[in-house]
Formats: sequence, C-alpha cells, structure tokens
Amino acid sequence: MADEFQVPEGFQKMDTVPTWDYVANPIFKGVFIAAEGDVGPNHSNLYTFRIEDGSLMSVWGSGVLDVRFKNLQMGEEVIIRYLGKQKSEKVKGREYHNFEVYHKLPKANE
Repeated sequence: MADEFQVPEGFQKMDTVPTWDYVANPIFKGVFIAAEGDVGPNHSNLYTFRIEDGSLMSVWGSGVLDVRFKNLQMGEEVIIRYLGKQKSEKVKGREYHNFEVYHKLPKANE
C-alpha cells in the first residue's frame, strides 16, 4: 500500500536537520531562528540556525553554550568557535568543551 503513494507536486520530503560537528568544523556561522528545550535522551537544548547556503543546521546545547545563548534573539547572526576541551577550575579532574560565541543583531533594513 505504501508503494502506491505519490507525492503531490510542489512537496518536498522533510528530513531531520543536521547538527554541527564542532570537532570536524570548529567555526560555525548562522542566523538564529529557533530553540527547543528538553530534546533527546539527555533532555538538552537544541538551537537551530539558517546557514550561508540557506539550509538549516542545529547546535546541541551544553553548559557553556546554554549560558552564552541565554539572551540570544531570533534573527541574530552568530559565530561560534570551538576552543577544545578545557580543564574545569571548579571540579578537579573534570573537562568540558569550551566555546567562544559572537553575535550581531541584524540591521533594521535587512
């Protein structure tokens, strides 16, 4: 029965939005368009951006990114730079993934 289904003209299949691989590509740039909380088995935040080619890319939240994104506004341009693993100053023997985040509000006429 499923083989008989034909997609109506003009419709495109929706796939899941890919997520940023910060180890392979340590610099990320996009326009912030959405945020979801309590996603996946770790109940994480998931941030969605429109990237340069017009497609969507999501970024999983982390302790560092969630704090940096706290006051992020829809439509802001964002650049994230992965800095690698850093030793925690608060918890001995623990490491975390560190990031720098830069943002810019869009110009009023854009």
